[in-house]
Amino acid sequence: MSASAPACAGASPRVVPDIEKLPGEALITRQQLAAVSSFALITLKVWAKQGRGPRITVVEGRPRYRVRDVREWMGAV
Repeated sequence: MSASAPACAGASPRVVPDIEKLPGEALITRQQLAAVSSFALITLKVWAKQGRGPRITVVEGRPRYRVRDVREWMGAV
């Protein structure tokens, strides 16, 4: 295996959304929120159970965050 081979063949890089450019109604994943906020994924999961952090919108059983709510929460953090 060459030194330049990716660690996970076929894996796409994570995209960090620019929440300043996205519309307020856009939804992001918890992983994207972790990248934007610099909080660990586990921290966001624990906070969600405690009712902390930005408001969660559940889509087909999966947590999503409206960009508008993230902006509001990050302004208050």
